[in-house]
Amino acid sequence: MLFPSSAMERLVATARMILHVDMDAFYAACELKEHPEWRGLPLVVGADPRQGRGRGVVLTATYEARKFGIRSGMPVSQAYRLCKDATFTPPNFGLYVRTSREVMPTIRSFADAFEQVGIDEAFLDVTAKARDWTRARDLAAELKAAVRDRHGVTCSVGVAPTKAVAKIASDLQKPDGLTVVEPGHVEAFLAPIPVNRIQGVGRKTNERLETLGIRTIGDLAVFPREQLKDLFGGWADYMWGVSHGVDDRPVQEWTGPPKSIGSETTFDEDTRDPEVVWDVVQGLVDEVHPQLEQEGLVYRTVGIKVRFEDFETHTAARSLRVYTRDKEPIVEQTRALLREFLQDGRKIRLIGVRLSNLKYEKPRAVSLTRFG
Repeated sequence: MLFPSSAMERLVATARMILHVDMDAFYAACELKEHPEWRGLPLVVGADPRQGRGRGVVLTATYEARKFGIRSGMPVSQAYRLCKDATFTPPNFGLYVRTSREVMPTIRSFADAFEQVGIDEAFLDVTAKARDWTRARDLAAELKAAVRDRHGVTCSVGVAPTKAVAKIASDLQKPDGLTVVEPGHVEAFLAPIPVNRIQGVGRKTNERLETLGIRTIGDLAVFPREQLKDLFGGWADYMWGVSHGVDDRPVQEWTGPPKSIGSETTFDEDTRDPEVVWDVVQGLVDEVHPQLEQEGLVYRTVGIKVRFEDFETHTAARSLRVYTRDKEPIVEQTRALLREFLQDGRKIRLIGVRLSNLKYEKPRAVSLTRFG
């Protein structure tokens, strides 16, 4: 789907050409490669509620399952009520990491500059390689075909002058979509899109914006900027800038170890049930830990992030005495940190796990049986 520039506007010669590549239902796609007999069926990656392990949440689901209303972050018990015929499979994070390690070099080969931002997504700057928007679109199509043909999974790609707009565009036609937004048509493209498509605008922020009559990105673009800052502080500048297509962040590959690696999820319904919260934390640990080996990293600090029902957000962390790649310290430290937050009494709407104080290490790091 191509959104051409307005004839009334000239293309800015220095406009960047940014691709956002987002794998389609990545965990589920990896499972389908291993189990082709599940293709075309509603598949949920998460604990099986029919086998007494149904207190976790949905990590992802195939598009056949999503037609029943199943979505990421939903309790698996609710997913089962929506579709009793769905296939539930526990996550296999080793498989997902291996597949990511195979796919990302293919994606990287199309870029002038490459920035992987998760196990299943990346930004590419193709300005020098493409030179014009027709060629940028062709590159995106070639990238999609290479991923599909070489690796048996699909991705959706957004092409735009900024990272923020490219990310919104990549989500517009999932699965297997391609959306190109040229510089002269950015604001017109964004105007009808719901404001919660801006990264970081969650349910609570979206509800506050709706009380102001802001439902679309176009509504946000015409709202007085200073009034927005009075209500949302510094976050308002980012939201307002995105609504006008302003985002100067470069596509930048880290040359040293990342500052941190982590994952987080928002509960479909706020909860204070410690078993539900802990099940999710264990899933996040299982998701984050394999990335250490993938990147050749060891860590020393374990942290969690908690957002309560009133949107108040807290983080806490503990550091080990030595660097390690072991999983056991992550489990024990997150359990101890979470125990403190569960004593608060408020319901939790978001939980996250993060490892920091990272460095590159040889494949075998210190093995811990005890730590402090």
